[in-house]
Amino acid sequence: MKAIILAAGVGKRFKEVTDYKPKCLVELQGKTLLERTLHALGAARVTKAVVVIGYRGAMIEQKVGSSCGGVQVKYVFNPGYEKGAILSLWSAREEFDDDLLIMDADVLFPVAMIARLVCSPKANCLLLDASAVNTGEEQMLLTRGGRVLDIVRGGSGNFDLIGESVGFFKVSGADAPLLRAILDDCVARGRDDIEHEEAFPLFFAQRAVGFERVDELPWMEIDFPADLDRAAREILPRIMALDQTLP
Repeated sequence: MKAIILAAGVGKRFKEVTDYKPKCLVELQGKTLLERTLHALGAARVTKAVVVIGYRGAMIEQKVGSSCGGVQVKYVFNPGYEKGAILSLWSAREEFDDDLLIMDADVLFPVAMIARLVCSPKANCLLLDASAVNTGEEQMLLTRGGRVLDIVRGGSGNFDLIGESVGFFKVSGADAPLLRAILDDCVARGRDDIEHEEAFPLFFAQRAVGFERVDELPWMEIDFPADLDRAAREILPRIMALDQTLP
Protein backbone atom coordinates (compact mmCIF):
# COMPACT_ATOMS: atom_id res chain seq x y z
CA MET A 1 0.00 0.00 0.00
CA LYS A 2 1.17 3.52 -0.74
CA ALA A 3 -0.23 6.91 0.24
CA ILE A 4 -0.77 9.66 -2.31
CA ILE A 5 -0.76 12.95 -0.43
CA LEU A 6 -2.15 15.96 -2.27
CA ALA A 7 -0.08 18.99 -1.25
CA ALA A 8 0.13 21.09 -4.41
CA GLY A 9 -2.47 23.79 -3.73
CA VAL A 10 -1.92 27.48 -3.05
CA GLY A 11 -4.16 27.62 0.05
CA LYS A 12 -5.79 30.93 -0.83
CA ARG A 13 -7.99 30.94 2.30
CA PHE A 14 -4.86 30.94 4.47
CA LYS A 15 -2.99 33.73 2.72
CA GLU A 16 -1.32 35.21 5.81
CA VAL A 17 0.73 32.00 5.95
CA THR A 18 0.59 30.60 2.43
CA ASP A 19 1.96 33.77 0.86
CA TYR A 20 5.25 32.48 2.25
CA LYS A 21 4.97 28.68 2.38
CA PRO A 22 2.61 25.83 1.46
CA LYS A 23 -0.18 25.12 3.94
CA CYS A 24 1.10 21.62 4.64
CA LEU A 25 4.21 23.23 6.18
CA VAL A 26 2.20 25.03 8.86
CA GLU A 27 3.61 23.93 12.21
CA LEU A 28 1.88 22.75 15.36
CA GLN A 29 4.21 22.30 18.32
CA GLY A 30 7.26 22.26 16.07
CA LYS A 31 6.03 19.68 13.57
CA THR A 32 4.41 20.47 10.21
CA LEU A 33 1.06 19.08 9.12
CA LEU A 34 2.78 17.00 6.45
CA GLU A 35 5.31 15.59 8.91
CA ARG A 36 2.47 14.67 11.25
CA THR A 37 0.70 12.90 8.38
CA LEU A 38 3.82 10.93 7.48
CA HIS A 39 4.52 9.95 11.08
CA ALA A 40 0.93 8.72 11.42
CA LEU A 41 1.27 6.69 8.23
CA GLY A 42 4.47 5.14 9.52
CA ALA A 43 2.80 4.23 12.79
CA ALA A 44 0.02 2.55 10.77
CA ARG A 45 2.71 0.58 8.89
CA VAL A 46 2.35 2.38 5.59
CA THR A 47 5.94 2.76 4.40
CA LYS A 48 5.60 4.48 1.01
CA ALA A 49 4.18 7.90 0.19
CA VAL A 50 3.95 9.97 -2.97
CA VAL A 51 3.59 13.67 -2.21
CA VAL A 52 2.10 15.71 -5.04
CA ILE A 53 3.67 19.17 -4.91
CA GLY A 54 3.11 22.37 -6.86
CA TYR A 55 3.04 25.73 -5.10
CA ARG A 56 6.47 26.30 -3.51
CA GLY A 57 7.09 22.59 -3.84
CA ALA A 58 10.84 22.92 -3.33
CA MET A 59 10.18 24.08 0.21
CA ILE A 60 8.31 20.84 0.90
CA GLU A 61 11.10 18.68 -0.52
CA GLN A 62 13.71 20.58 1.48
CA LYS A 63 11.77 20.34 4.74
CA VAL A 64 10.65 16.71 4.54
CA GLY A 65 13.34 15.09 2.41
CA SER A 66 13.26 11.52 1.10
CA SER A 67 12.01 9.89 4.30
CA CYS A 68 10.03 10.90 7.36
CA GLY A 69 8.53 8.94 10.24
CA GLY A 70 9.62 5.64 8.75
CA VAL A 71 7.98 6.43 5.41
CA GLN A 72 9.89 6.56 2.11
CA VAL A 73 8.83 9.76 0.33
CA LYS A 74 8.67 10.37 -3.40
CA TYR A 75 7.60 13.63 -5.04
CA VAL A 76 5.47 14.26 -8.13
CA PHE A 77 5.08 17.80 -9.49
CA ASN A 78 1.71 19.13 -10.65
CA PRO A 79 2.38 22.06 -13.01
CA GLY A 80 -1.33 22.91 -13.04
CA TYR A 81 -1.56 23.42 -9.30
CA GLU A 82 -3.51 26.68 -9.69
CA LYS A 83 -6.33 24.83 -11.46
CA GLY A 84 -8.56 22.12 -10.03
CA ALA A 85 -7.31 19.63 -7.47
CA ILE A 86 -8.19 16.84 -9.91
CA LEU A 87 -4.90 17.63 -11.65
CA SER A 88 -2.96 16.83 -8.50
CA LEU A 89 -4.40 13.34 -8.28
CA TRP A 90 -4.10 12.87 -12.04
CA SER A 91 -0.44 13.92 -11.88
CA ALA A 92 0.21 10.87 -9.70
CA ARG A 93 -1.55 8.45 -12.06
CA GLU A 94 1.64 6.50 -12.81
CA GLU A 95 1.65 5.51 -9.12
CA PHE A 96 -1.71 3.70 -9.37
CA ASP A 97 -0.02 0.30 -9.25
CA ASP A 98 -0.78 -0.71 -5.68
CA ASP A 99 -3.42 -0.35 -2.99
CA LEU A 100 -3.75 3.40 -2.51
CA LEU A 101 -4.52 5.83 0.28
CA ILE A 102 -5.52 9.13 -1.30
CA MET A 103 -5.10 11.86 1.29
CA ASP A 104 -5.49 15.62 1.63
CA ALA A 105 -2.39 17.20 3.17
CA ASP A 106 -4.18 19.70 5.41
CA VAL A 107 -5.86 17.34 7.88
CA LEU A 108 -4.80 16.94 11.50
CA PHE A 109 -5.70 13.46 12.75
CA PRO A 110 -4.66 10.66 15.13
CA VAL A 111 -2.88 7.44 14.17
CA ALA A 112 -6.04 5.50 15.08
CA MET A 113 -7.91 7.21 12.26
CA ILE A 114 -5.58 6.18 9.44
CA ALA A 115 -5.10 2.74 11.02
CA ARG A 116 -8.88 2.23 10.92
CA LEU A 117 -8.84 2.89 7.18
CA VAL A 118 -5.75 0.78 6.50
CA CYS A 119 -7.12 -2.18 8.48
CA SER A 120 -10.68 -1.97 7.17
CA PRO A 121 -11.82 -5.20 5.49
CA LYS A 122 -13.46 -3.06 2.82
CA ALA A 123 -11.20 -2.98 -0.26
CA ASN A 124 -12.47 0.48 -1.26
CA CYS A 125 -13.29 2.66 1.70
CA LEU A 126 -13.74 6.22 2.95
CA LEU A 127 -13.77 7.65 6.47
CA LEU A 128 -17.09 9.16 7.55
CA ASP A 129 -17.79 11.44 10.51
CA ALA A 130 -21.52 11.41 11.15
CA SER A 131 -21.11 13.78 14.12
CA ALA A 132 -19.94 16.69 11.94
CA VAL A 133 -22.16 19.72 11.43
CA ASN A 134 -23.15 20.22 7.80
CA THR A 135 -22.76 23.94 7.08
CA GLY A 136 -22.86 23.52 3.30
CA GLU A 137 -19.08 23.75 2.94
CA GLU A 138 -18.19 20.19 3.94
CA GLN A 139 -17.77 17.29 1.53
CA MET A 140 -20.56 14.99 2.68
CA LEU A 141 -20.75 11.26 2.01
CA LEU A 142 -24.22 9.98 1.12
CA THR A 143 -24.67 6.31 1.94
CA ARG A 144 -27.22 3.56 1.67
CA GLY A 145 -26.91 -0.12 2.55
CA GLY A 146 -23.38 0.36 3.84
CA ARG A 147 -22.22 1.73 0.50
CA VAL A 148 -21.12 5.25 -0.42
CA LEU A 149 -23.25 6.47 -3.31
CA ASP A 150 -22.13 10.08 -3.63
CA ILE A 151 -19.91 12.80 -2.23
CA VAL A 152 -21.33 16.30 -2.41
CA ARG A 153 -20.43 19.59 -0.77
CA GLY A 154 -23.25 20.22 1.68
CA GLY A 155 -25.12 17.14 0.49
CA SER A 156 -28.43 15.98 1.92
CA GLY A 157 -31.34 13.72 1.01
CA ASN A 158 -33.03 10.42 1.75
CA PHE A 159 -30.06 8.26 2.70
CA ASP A 160 -29.33 5.78 5.48
CA LEU A 161 -26.42 7.82 6.78
CA ILE A 162 -24.82 11.13 5.83
CA GLY A 163 -21.51 12.29 7.25
CA GLU A 164 -18.51 14.41 6.46
CA SER A 165 -15.66 12.90 4.51
CA VAL A 166 -12.34 13.19 6.33
CA GLY A 167 -10.58 13.47 2.98
CA PHE A 168 -8.97 10.02 2.96
CA PHE A 169 -9.92 7.36 0.39
CA LYS A 170 -8.57 3.80 0.25
CA VAL A 171 -8.66 2.29 -3.25
CA SER A 172 -7.71 -1.30 -3.95
CA GLY A 173 -4.90 -2.04 -6.36
CA ALA A 174 -7.37 -4.04 -8.47
CA ASP A 175 -9.65 -1.01 -8.87
CA ALA A 176 -7.00 1.72 -9.10
CA PRO A 177 -6.85 1.42 -12.94
CA LEU A 178 -10.55 2.29 -13.11
CA LEU A 179 -9.97 5.41 -11.05
CA ARG A 180 -7.10 6.35 -13.33
CA ALA A 181 -9.31 5.88 -16.42
CA ILE A 182 -11.96 8.12 -14.87
CA LEU A 183 -9.39 10.83 -14.14
CA ASP A 184 -7.93 10.51 -17.65
CA ASP A 185 -11.38 10.97 -19.16
CA CYS A 186 -12.20 14.00 -17.01
CA VAL A 187 -8.95 15.73 -17.93
CA ALA A 188 -9.28 14.81 -21.63
CA ARG A 189 -12.73 16.42 -21.67
CA GLY A 190 -11.34 19.65 -20.22
CA ARG A 191 -12.65 19.14 -16.69
CA ASP A 192 -9.33 20.19 -15.18
CA ASP A 193 -10.86 22.88 -12.98
CA ILE A 194 -12.83 20.57 -10.67
CA GLU A 195 -12.01 19.11 -7.28
CA HIS A 196 -10.75 15.54 -7.33
CA GLU A 197 -13.75 14.47 -5.24
CA GLU A 198 -16.04 15.43 -8.12
CA ALA A 199 -14.67 12.47 -10.09
CA PHE A 200 -15.29 9.96 -7.30
CA PRO A 201 -19.06 9.41 -7.90
CA LEU A 202 -18.19 7.91 -11.28
CA PHE A 203 -16.07 5.37 -9.41
CA PHE A 204 -18.79 4.78 -6.79
CA ALA A 205 -21.24 3.91 -9.59
CA GLN A 206 -18.99 1.10 -10.85
CA ARG A 207 -17.40 -0.30 -7.69
CA ALA A 208 -18.61 -0.97 -4.18
CA VAL A 209 -17.15 1.63 -1.82
CA GLY A 210 -17.74 1.23 1.89
CA PHE A 211 -16.97 3.47 4.83
CA GLU A 212 -15.65 3.40 8.37
CA ARG A 213 -17.15 5.75 10.94
CA VAL A 214 -14.80 7.94 12.96
CA ASP A 215 -17.34 9.99 14.90
CA GLU A 216 -15.49 9.61 18.21
CA LEU A 217 -12.02 10.51 16.93
CA PRO A 218 -10.54 14.05 17.04
CA TRP A 219 -9.60 15.50 13.68
CA MET A 220 -9.70 18.79 11.82
CA GLU A 221 -9.16 20.16 8.33
CA ILE A 222 -7.02 23.31 8.46
CA ASP A 223 -8.53 25.85 6.05
CA PHE A 224 -8.39 29.21 7.84
CA PRO A 225 -6.06 30.91 10.37
CA ALA A 226 -8.72 30.48 13.06
CA ASP A 227 -8.62 26.73 12.42
CA LEU A 228 -4.96 26.63 13.37
CA ASP A 229 -5.64 28.29 16.71
CA ARG A 230 -8.48 25.88 17.52
CA ALA A 231 -6.37 22.94 16.38
CA ALA A 232 -3.57 23.90 18.77
CA ARG A 233 -5.91 24.51 21.71
CA GLU A 234 -8.50 21.75 21.32
CA ILE A 235 -7.71 19.11 18.72
CA LEU A 236 -3.97 18.46 18.97
CA PRO A 237 -3.98 17.77 22.74
CA ARG A 238 -6.70 15.15 22.24
CA ILE A 239 -4.80 13.60 19.34
CA MET A 240 -1.55 13.44 21.32
CA ALA A 241 -3.30 11.87 24.28
CA LEU A 242 -4.91 9.28 22.04
CA ASP A 243 -1.66 8.49 20.22
CA GLN A 244 0.10 7.94 23.55
CA THR A 245 -2.29 5.09 24.34
CA LEU A 246 -1.12 3.08 21.32
CA PRO A 247 0.98 -0.01 21.99
